[in-house]
Amino acid sequence: MARSDQYVGLNPWAKRLVNRKVKVREQGVRFFADGSKQSFKRWARLPDARKEHAGVIRGAYTPVVAALHRYTMADGRQFFEYLQAAPWYGGPVYYVALKDKNGKPVPESLWTDEEIGC
Repeated sequence: MARSDQYVGLNPWAKRLVNRKVKVREQGVRFFADGSKQSFKRWARLPDARKEHAGVIRGAYTPVVAALHRYTMADGRQFFEYLQAAPWYGGPVYYVALKDKNGKPVPESLWTDEEIGC
Protein backbone atom coordinates (compact mmCIF):
# COMPACT_ATOMS: atom_id res chain seq x y z
CA MET A 1 0.00 0.00 0.00
CA ALA A 2 1.30 3.41 -0.94
CA ARG A 3 1.81 5.87 1.87
CA SER A 4 0.61 9.42 1.24
CA ASP A 5 -1.06 12.48 2.69
CA GLN A 6 -4.74 12.73 1.73
CA TYR A 7 -6.62 16.03 1.94
CA VAL A 8 -10.42 15.89 2.27
CA GLY A 9 -10.97 19.49 3.38
CA LEU A 10 -14.28 21.04 4.41
CA ASN A 11 -17.58 19.18 4.48
CA PRO A 12 -20.26 20.09 1.88
CA TRP A 13 -22.14 22.46 4.24
CA ALA A 14 -18.98 24.46 5.02
CA LYS A 15 -17.98 24.59 1.34
CA ARG A 16 -21.39 26.03 0.45
CA LEU A 17 -21.05 28.66 3.19
CA VAL A 18 -17.61 29.94 2.20
CA ASN A 19 -18.23 29.70 -1.57
CA ARG A 20 -21.66 31.39 -1.51
CA LYS A 21 -22.15 34.26 -3.94
CA VAL A 22 -24.34 37.32 -3.43
CA LYS A 23 -26.07 39.46 -6.03
CA VAL A 24 -24.86 43.07 -6.01
CA ARG A 25 -25.60 46.17 -8.07
CA GLU A 26 -22.48 47.78 -9.55
CA GLN A 27 -22.31 51.24 -11.06
CA GLY A 28 -19.42 53.29 -12.29
CA VAL A 29 -17.77 55.08 -15.17
CA ARG A 30 -15.51 53.67 -17.87
CA PHE A 31 -12.76 55.98 -19.18
CA PHE A 32 -11.55 55.33 -22.72
CA ALA A 33 -8.20 56.17 -24.33
CA ASP A 34 -9.80 58.84 -26.54
CA GLY A 35 -10.95 60.72 -23.41
CA SER A 36 -14.60 59.74 -23.64
CA LYS A 37 -16.55 58.35 -20.68
CA GLN A 38 -19.40 55.89 -20.38
CA SER A 39 -21.53 55.32 -17.27
CA PHE A 40 -22.68 51.81 -16.47
CA LYS A 41 -24.94 49.96 -14.06
CA ARG A 42 -25.10 46.19 -13.84
CA TRP A 43 -25.92 43.28 -11.57
CA ALA A 44 -23.08 40.92 -10.65
CA ARG A 45 -22.65 37.82 -8.50
CA LEU A 46 -19.66 38.21 -6.17
CA PRO A 47 -18.26 36.01 -3.40
CA ASP A 48 -19.88 36.65 0.00
CA ALA A 49 -16.62 35.81 1.77
CA ARG A 50 -13.21 37.43 1.58
CA LYS A 51 -10.66 34.61 1.75
CA GLU A 52 -7.25 35.13 3.37
CA HIS A 53 -4.33 32.79 4.01
CA ALA A 54 -4.19 31.79 7.71
CA GLY A 55 -1.74 28.88 7.87
CA VAL A 56 -0.90 25.50 6.40
CA ILE A 57 -1.34 21.81 7.09
CA ARG A 58 2.07 20.16 7.23
CA GLY A 59 2.04 16.58 6.04
CA ALA A 60 3.75 13.39 7.07
CA TYR A 61 5.01 12.79 3.51
CA THR A 62 4.47 16.17 1.85
CA PRO A 63 5.91 19.36 3.37
CA VAL A 64 2.67 21.32 2.84
CA VAL A 65 -0.58 19.47 2.15
CA ALA A 66 -2.96 22.43 1.99
CA ALA A 67 -3.45 26.03 3.03
CA LEU A 68 -5.79 27.00 5.84
CA HIS A 69 -7.93 30.11 5.36
CA ARG A 70 -9.79 32.81 7.25
CA TYR A 71 -13.11 33.86 5.73
CA THR A 72 -14.69 37.25 6.42
CA MET A 73 -18.31 37.38 5.32
CA ALA A 74 -19.96 40.55 3.99
CA ASP A 75 -21.98 40.82 7.23
CA GLY A 76 -18.75 40.83 9.30
CA ARG A 77 -18.82 37.24 10.59
CA GLN A 78 -15.45 35.49 10.53
CA PHE A 79 -14.68 31.80 10.16
CA PHE A 80 -11.32 30.06 10.44
CA GLU A 81 -10.41 26.69 8.97
CA TYR A 82 -8.78 24.25 11.35
CA LEU A 83 -7.72 20.61 11.28
CA GLN A 84 -10.59 18.67 12.88
CA ALA A 85 -9.13 15.19 12.48
CA ALA A 86 -6.32 13.32 10.75
CA PRO A 87 -6.94 9.58 11.05
CA TRP A 88 -4.36 7.26 9.52
CA TYR A 89 -5.32 5.10 6.51
CA GLY A 90 -2.07 4.38 4.67
CA GLY A 91 -1.11 7.88 5.71
CA PRO A 92 -2.94 10.76 7.33
CA VAL A 93 -6.33 11.88 5.97
CA TYR A 94 -6.95 15.56 6.75
CA TYR A 95 -10.50 16.67 7.62
CA VAL A 96 -10.97 20.42 8.00
CA ALA A 97 -13.81 22.26 9.77
CA LEU A 98 -14.64 25.88 10.67
CA LYS A 99 -14.36 27.82 13.93
CA ASP A 100 -16.05 31.15 14.60
CA LYS A 101 -14.18 34.31 15.66
CA ASN A 102 -14.31 33.15 19.30
CA GLY A 103 -12.60 29.86 18.47
CA LYS A 104 -15.77 27.79 18.88
CA PRO A 105 -16.30 25.05 16.26
CA VAL A 106 -19.25 25.66 13.94
CA PRO A 107 -21.40 22.52 14.51
CA GLU A 108 -22.68 22.25 10.91
CA SER A 109 -19.10 22.28 9.60
CA LEU A 110 -17.98 19.29 11.68
CA TRP A 111 -17.41 15.92 10.08
CA THR A 112 -19.24 13.09 11.83
CA ASP A 113 -17.38 10.09 13.25
CA GLU A 114 -19.03 7.95 10.56
CA GLU A 115 -17.79 10.28 7.78
CA ILE A 116 -14.28 10.27 9.22
CA GLY A 117 -14.38 6.50 9.67
CA CYS A 118 -13.70 6.41 13.42
